[in-house]
Amino acid sequence: MEPPEGPQVVAEVVRGLCSGAPFVESLHHGTVVGLGRDGAVALRVGAPDKPVFPRSAVKPLQAAAMLRAGLDGVFLSRNIPSDLLAVVASSHSGEPAHLARVLEILSVAGYSADALQCTADLPLGTAAAEAHLRAGGRAEPVLMNCSGKHAGMIACCVAAGWPVTNYTEPDHPLQQVIRRTIEELAGEEIAGTTVDGCGAPLFAFSLTGLARGLRAMVQAAPGSPERRVVDAMRAHPELVGGVGRPDTDLM
Repeated sequence: MEPPEGPQVVAEVVRGLCSGAPFVESLHHGTVVGLGRDGAVALRVGAPDKPVFPRSAVKPLQAAAMLRAGLDGVFLSRNIPSDLLAVVASSHSGEPAHLARVLEILSVAGYSADALQCTADLPLGTAAAEAHLRAGGRAEPVLMNCSGKHAGMIACCVAAGWPVTNYTEPDHPLQQVIRRTIEELAGEEIAGTTVDGCGAPLFAFSLTGLARGLRAMVQAAPGSPERRVVDAMRAHPELVGGVGRPDTDLM
């Protein structure tokens, strides 16, 4: 029998007992895919070959595309430091260490936080958000978890000689490089384009393609743009997420 199309139940939430048996309060549907060492699909639940919008899971691929487009060129050393690269690929919590690096990237590029075109937000981390509000703060673009990515995009545009004012437009040269890079690493064409919550273009492709893309980055040659992103994230897990964040704790 062919497996059913579309998302399937991947988790049950159990709360208390009913007639002595665990009571299933809710069911959560989803799609799961896992690749083996050889790149073949080893685990499949739901419809992993149907297009999805990967949201922030695609940030490492976007960061690799920025390196391909010449992000290093804006730095005097012609090499972005690994801690700054980790922030470019991050969904940071808005902690002081994160904000300092976002502002450093912008400063190197000759811009201030006013140039960021991501949406205004509070720090993603609960503790950081509470501290910010207690100090009389408000939502700002630099606090948004995608501000590292946006700072990287601005710096990349400066390095490549591209306009900064419209860097989030889908037809901007940078976004076209990002699109081509994702297609190459994922091994498939982009199925659709929309606007992410941060204001940047978001490309749709399959969950299997995302797995292929991340696998390609991990297995890339040392010193390549893809491997540099992976190594930077591994070296600075606290900058990829933040205090108490599952991704940081796992790394």
